[in-house]
Amino acid sequence: MSDSPDDPGGRSTPTAKRTATHEDLDRLWADPSGLWGQLTGVQNDMIGLRLMLTGFFFLILGGSFDSFVMRIQLAFPEQQLISPQLYNELFTNHGSVTMFLVILPIFEGFAIMILPLILGTREMPFPRLGALGYWTFLLGGLLYYSSALFQLVPDAGWFAYTPLSGPEFSPDRAIDFWIIGLTVAEIGAIAAAMEIIIGVLKMRAPGMTLTRMPLFAWALLVMAFMILFGFTPLIVGDLLLELDRGFGTHFFTVDRGGSSLLWQHIFWIFGHPEVYIQFVPATGVVSMIVTALTQRRIAGYTWIVGSFVAIGFLSFGLWAHHMFAVGLDPLILSFFSGASMAIGIPAGVQIVAWVSTIWLGRPQWKTPFYFVVGFLVIFVIGGITGIMTAAVPFDLQAHDSYFVVGHLHYVLIGGVAFPIFAGVYYWFPKFTGRMLNERLGRWNFWLLFIGTNLTFFPMHQVGLMGMPRRVYTYESGLGWDIYNLLSTIGVFVIIPGIAVFVWNVFRSYRHGEEAGANPWGSDSLEWAVASPPAEHGWSVLPIVRSRHPLWDQDDLHRGPADLERFVNALAQWPLRWRAAAIVGTADGRPQEVFRVAGPSLWPLVAALGIVVIFLAELTKLRWGAAVGAVVVVVSVIGWNWPDPAPMTEDEEADFEDDTGVPVNAAGSVVVAAWGMGLAILFVAIAFATMLLAYFYLRLENPVWPPPGIADPGLVGGAVAAALMAASGVAIARALARLRDDDRRGFLGGLAATLVLTAAAAVVGFRDVAAMGISGNAHAYGSVVHTLTGFILVVTAAASLMVAMMTYWAWHGEYTRRRYAPVLNVVRFQVAAVVVWLIGFGTIYLGPYLT
Repeated sequence: MSDSPDDPGGRSTPTAKRTATHEDLDRLWADPSGLWGQLTGVQNDMIGLRLMLTGFFFLILGGSFDSFVMRIQLAFPEQQLISPQLYNELFTNHGSVTMFLVILPIFEGFAIMILPLILGTREMPFPRLGALGYWTFLLGGLLYYSSALFQLVPDAGWFAYTPLSGPEFSPDRAIDFWIIGLTVAEIGAIAAAMEIIIGVLKMRAPGMTLTRMPLFAWALLVMAFMILFGFTPLIVGDLLLELDRGFGTHFFTVDRGGSSLLWQHIFWIFGHPEVYIQFVPATGVVSMIVTALTQRRIAGYTWIVGSFVAIGFLSFGLWAHHMFAVGLDPLILSFFSGASMAIGIPAGVQIVAWVSTIWLGRPQWKTPFYFVVGFLVIFVIGGITGIMTAAVPFDLQAHDSYFVVGHLHYVLIGGVAFPIFAGVYYWFPKFTGRMLNERLGRWNFWLLFIGTNLTFFPMHQVGLMGMPRRVYTYESGLGWDIYNLLSTIGVFVIIPGIAVFVWNVFRSYRHGEEAGANPWGSDSLEWAVASPPAEHGWSVLPIVRSRHPLWDQDDLHRGPADLERFVNALAQWPLRWRAAAIVGTADGRPQEVFRVAGPSLWPLVAALGIVVIFLAELTKLRWGAAVGAVVVVVSVIGWNWPDPAPMTEDEEADFEDDTGVPVNAAGSVVVAAWGMGLAILFVAIAFATMLLAYFYLRLENPVWPPPGIADPGLVGGAVAAALMAASGVAIARALARLRDDDRRGFLGGLAATLVLTAAAAVVGFRDVAAMGISGNAHAYGSVVHTLTGFILVVTAAASLMVAMMTYWAWHGEYTRRRYAPVLNVVRFQVAAVVVWLIGFGTIYLGPYLT
């Protein structure tokens, strides 16, 4: 341990200990070099940086270029520079790219890159899942953009409202590119979100309780849960829309029992939280920078954490904020209007906390701080206009006007883009070892600040004067000319602002001033390691005793004797496999040492398989979906193929005897359980969305089933349900036999599970088929067939897991001590049973009970 000599705060801050094992650990955690390393690498630094750079690339491609062309078109009235069709394509692309392909991957990249350092751990829990998230995001984005090569650019807006996006009004494949490309990217977002949730909750430094966790980690945790709860319904909505377009179902066909409002409900359950998915992590960045650059502990830490959580919950309770004009009941409008205004309270709490901290602190007027102040100014204006649109009478007047465009961009650019720039300036020294140029940084800030206000503030005025959005031109003499010209001039100010930023990054990466370990005098753990950090981050894990460890602790590795013994032991052993620590969710006590996965090609193969599945629908070569499914299954099996344990059970027991912390070198118990828990949660959310579709359509149809279709018989369904329930009992008994070291009984229980599940599938699906319901005649048949298909997929996935576990059990893979994968398969099989009972219970009993 040594003190940092360059702390501008005047404090003597501690740095991470460097041990004799440092070089060995660095080599152990490094990815392979060359092209192979690029394809198989899983290091969090590389995955995080890739996500951020790819998001910024899509920003330049879709966010900036499209808006530039649109603003030139609107600079003067009655211009004919571009056609109405091209204008529709540009604003669809602009909205879709910025909402799906830019901000989210940038923040997930921030998270994956920074969290291990900021939390005092060595890696993220599932590096291969992070790699899968990146590859699917990249391939999904490229798939979406490939529409331009075929002159099939989507043109129905980033919300793709039905029936405009349906087969009747969008018969070509442009909307298919929108659905399929973005769905693949959404899968990547969810994969990364799962990794972030477990990383924050379970992979922290010993002693870092939840109340000592940095605010940025809290914000990322809330963001990740919101992604899981927001993107999953959208994936289901995309599936239903594609079924209408490609398979002739009628979820959104009004004259066949469907409802176009069903799409709006599902879309805005995602769409409105999406704004806060982007905003919450941005406020986490601001909280970190305000603390560091004022040298003042943040005011109202607990209130800020509470505001993150409150925003996360409230954002899902006001999706109909965007549907005030569709004719909802006045009582429903009142509820959503109140919820829309209420969300201003936690946002206001945050602003008060930041302003109080700045007021009481000693601000360093560096570039990150400029962007924070710019954020406060612009976001407050955007927040006020948001409260205005929460009032139903005002919203009905301003709906679909340029006032809403101005409000949205004030929120997203002020509330999100400015904190992103602040975060890049703040953390750039940590990962490159060099400072970004201050003079260029201020040019960057002022050009963006002036350009943003010049572009978007006049939109409020022209919106109040009646200019509708999404129009490619307008008549002269309406008083709109000057405001549109000012907005276009503003874009010409923003563009050089972004160019200055790009130049600053390139120039400073090679020639920037060298940064010390802690150039800002910050309080959080990432500033204790070298700049740039080693591959493994920490040789000796820090022991956290404060919310501001670099300000309050003179040594990061001192603490209770048992924790000191543990972190020092982990620094010396093992040196042959990647070991990381798991801690208790609330108390931060070491709970387990597990083996972190290393480089692998399987994440890339799995991502390619996912793309092939969706591409098959795009090209209408539907047999290709089976090929893609096989690729995915093979890659998942290869991904999870058990590696020989790198040590014996006795060696594990020796470490546990010395430190009191269990070692699971053959597979984590805790992390795997959390991973499976989140996977089941994903299935549950998707299933709940399917049930929402069923019951919403039921309410829309006074006769259910429609005339000509008999109510389902109950005998076949009851028999299938009994068989499926018995399979859950069988696998639970198999687990009990394994714990009793009864290998024969364990194998017998697994075999019984497979047989019972197969029998249930044969009886259940044959019975549904015998009902003779067409999926193409009425929405009733569409939802029955789709729900049945969903249950089939979940059941097949569970059976595949049980089958592979049976194979590995036959080869003696599991013991009384090492059986974590068995626990997870049991959990998923039980979840499949629950899905089966509720799903088929809805299909069979729905017509009788509703």
